[in-house]
Amino acid sequence: MIRPWSRREARLVALLILVAVVAVVYLAIVAPIVGGVVDRAEQRQALLERYAANGRIIAAIPRQRRLAEGRNRIAADYMLTAPDGATAGELLRARLQSQVLAAGGDFLSGEDMAAPARTAAVRVSMRTDWPQLLKALASIENSLPYVTISSLAIGADDALVTGRATKLDVQLEATIPFKPAAAR
Repeated sequence: MIRPWSRREARLVALLILVAVVAVVYLAIVAPIVGGVVDRAEQRQALLERYAANGRIIAAIPRQRRLAEGRNRIAADYMLTAPDGATAGELLRARLQSQVLAAGGDFLSGEDMAAPARTAAVRVSMRTDWPQLLKALASIENSLPYVTISSLAIGADDALVTGRATKLDVQLEATIPFKPAAAR
């Protein structure tokens, strides 16, 4: 037989039931609402931070554009503009030929050399005297776009015959980077 509960036991059971109901209401209704509010507040803060970062990026666009334009102007001092490596090699060879001829030397030959990607390399042979060679090298060195002379070989074969080097046999290897011309 089950004995009836005492007043104290009945209050304790009622209190436990009340705590259970409050816990169920809190876990089923209040906690999800509070959790959603907290999650949305965190998302809102993340969006505000992203908005501020995007604003800084947008504000920096004019400065970045000026920097890029400046780099493009400077790149023209160091790079040829040509559609491909063969054309860049021809331009470099023609430039070296005109500078040697302008200095008064004799341009003998020019040939393409193997070069890394987006770089043109040529080897040219010429006959000059010493002042003409110095004038040609100064012209090559000081004209834009700048050329890298990777090798310079000077021979004076006629000095063995005459005892004096009147003409020098010069072989010069030069490289220059190029950027592909924009397609039209």
